[in-house]
Amino acid sequence: MRFMLAGAAMAALVPVAANAAGVTIVVSNPLESARPAAVIAVPFAEIAKLAPELRMYHVIVRDPKGKALPSQVTNYQHDHRGASYDDLVFSYDFAAGEKRAVFTVEPVATATPPEAPCTYARVATERFGDMAWENDRIAHRMYGFELDSPTAAAAGERLRGSGIDVWAKRVPYPIVDRWYAKGHDQFHKDEDGEGLDLYSIGGSRGDGGTGVWDGTTLWTSDNFVEARVLSNGPRRAAFQLTYTPWDAGTIGKAQEVKKFTVDCGVNLDAVESTFDFATGEATVGIGITEHPQPQGFPAAVLTRDPDGRWMSYWEENKDGGLGTAVILGKGATPAGYAHEAPAKTPGNGNHLLLVKARDGVPLSYFTGAGWNKSGQFADRASWEAYVKAFAAAVAHPLTVSLSARP
Repeated sequence: MRFMLAGAAMAALVPVAANAAGVTIVVSNPLESARPAAVIAVPFAEIAKLAPELRMYHVIVRDPKGKALPSQVTNYQHDHRGASYDDLVFSYDFAAGEKRAVFTVEPVATATPPEAPCTYARVATERFGDMAWENDRIAHRMYGFELDSPTAAAAGERLRGSGIDVWAKRVPYPIVDRWYAKGHDQFHKDEDGEGLDLYSIGGSRGDGGTGVWDGTTLWTSDNFVEARVLSNGPRRAAFQLTYTPWDAGTIGKAQEVKKFTVDCGVNLDAVESTFDFATGEATVGIGITEHPQPQGFPAAVLTRDPDGRWMSYWEENKDGGLGTAVILGKGATPAGYAHEAPAKTPGNGNHLLLVKARDGVPLSYFTGAGWNKSGQFADRASWEAYVKAFAAAVAHPLTVSLSARP
């Protein structure tokens, strides 16, 4: 069986022999350049056709040299009957020029012990229902329903918006619980050497929030009203956010459900936004916040792909340099770029990557950030090189084939 991988997206599989003691996975890389932390997600149903004895916590993945790799079997529908899982997920560093890698999947009798978490997601009930998530490189959050309520207003915390906030990390271990425990004012300071919340969004799009663009105005939703965590690591976290219908100008009402997939080792998360449009289709703007220029620091730099498939923004302030980016998924149809002035969101404007979206058809894109004090990126040039390489990987997916082991 053979299929393609592009971020979290897989194509159809062709079944072959079954009832083997394990599975061989051959992954082909069409790029000549190095492909670090390439995420490989194989539908578990297809693995089970070849090796039905495999079970969650009883699987070992070995790399081409026989070394055991950290892996995870995801299970988004927790209350199903039988062993019906979603994906087997692991990562591999392709060297420059490495075109092919062979992995083995082996059953083990004894349950594998838990790994240290590399990804994490949860609803922060102690902070008016924020949705917070992270991996070993970066962290984010979004505003929940309770934050736009009289209760939050009474506490001086009321905020409205569906933008994506950025928490910059210096450390690979999880910090979401630790920072919420410190208190709101404390995690806006890098007092412990772990990083900080250095980003301001208000009602703007932040790092990859969406809205409906009518040519002059970006129509956006309120805070999400429902959050569901689908998977919580250690290698992959996933969650889904639901928004109530909102006014989208000339197209009438719009509604959105967003699914995030957060993988270990990468700075950009995979997002699938599924819209319900009264008109059946619309132009969606995926935004990056434009902050006011701080005195004494270099001007921010916006870099846009000539083909309209990605956008990167680099800005500097007292907390360092931060890069943010959005990249369209392979099947998305670009529709140009736009800019929303800060009149609607005082102090912050929005740079927009435009894309065509259809009613009920998931819109795939990637969004994320990188900080120059994380040890991952020295400057704007290194951040933009990462974004371009990531976009190239999205455009040239891995090819994966499975076969039964004798």
